[in-house]
Amino acid sequence: MARIVMRACRNPSCTKGEFPSSTARAAYCSSVCRLIHHRQQKKEQQSQTQEVIPMATPSQLFQPDAVHLKRLQDFEVGQYNTRTQCDIQGREQLGIMQEFEVQGLQQALDKYAELTTVQHYTATSEIAHLPKLIAGPTVDWVILSLRKPESQIEKEIAQIKADVEATYLAQLTQAKAEAVKKETESLIANERRKKQQAEFDAKAAQEAEEYARVEAEVLAALGGKQ
Repeated sequence: MARIVMRACRNPSCTKGEFPSSTARAAYCSSVCRLIHHRQQKKEQQSQTQEVIPMATPSQLFQPDAVHLKRLQDFEVGQYNTRTQCDIQGREQLGIMQEFEVQGLQQALDKYAELTTVQHYTATSEIAHLPKLIAGPTVDWVILSLRKPESQIEKEIAQIKADVEATYLAQLTQAKAEAVKKETESLIANERRKKQQAEFDAKAAQEAEEYARVEAEVLAALGGKQ
């Protein structure tokens, strides 16, 4: 006849304490207790091996980068320096050059003198910006392409830089808001998963305790034999 001895359940959360066993290899009072203990050990191993990476806050991630901002501004200023002003609706753009269409050669000469001496426009030797004569059946047109006054150029470049900075900061603000939203939703989902896991573990522990109690009663009714 096998000898019955009392053994301690290896599951630390087991409330039954010792249980009768006829084999030296018995480590748990029930299969449910063994399953719970193995699950707890697995979770502990995962938490120990998991690398913890400090998460930068959104305020650190989305601070303006002065170097990048200057690069954006320099690009737009470079574009401005190669363009001719366009005021056509839907195609508006700032440019360092300004075109003037004047009817008649004499009127064109008078306009050119006014623009260069009074308004401080300047001519350029670039072929693309030389005066163009468009001959008509009754009247000729002259297109003057002149560089804007330096004071106007400085103002427009300052406006371009301000617009680029405003757009850049608005994009950062939008990206920050999207990142905060995404992280918030992720944290909420994680908290829900933790809550569900805790409820599952509590239910499993309750079932294990109930199983152990009933099993003890069955063993007692059978004279303490497994």
